Amino acid sequence: MTTLTIEISEKAGKTLADLVEQLGGKVIAVKQDKKQNKELKKEQVLSDLENSVHFVKKHLEGKVKAQTLEQLLDEL
Repeated sequence: MTTLTIEISEKAGKTLADLVEQLGGKVIAVKQDKKQNKELKKEQVLSDLENSVHFVKKHLEGKVKAQTLEQLLDEL
């Protein structure tokens, strides 16, 4: 078996990955460019922040109970 590393555009990469799989090959990894990684990280941070704000609101309403700092540190 041969392993091949190439750099091509994202659109061509998807097409080539599909072709390789149709030919019975295996795509080991598809790396995204730095701009896409930044966008994904930004989306994740915003999602985490939104979840945190939602939890704090629920806690202030008395609907959920938050852990104390001591309880959080004990988990480590």
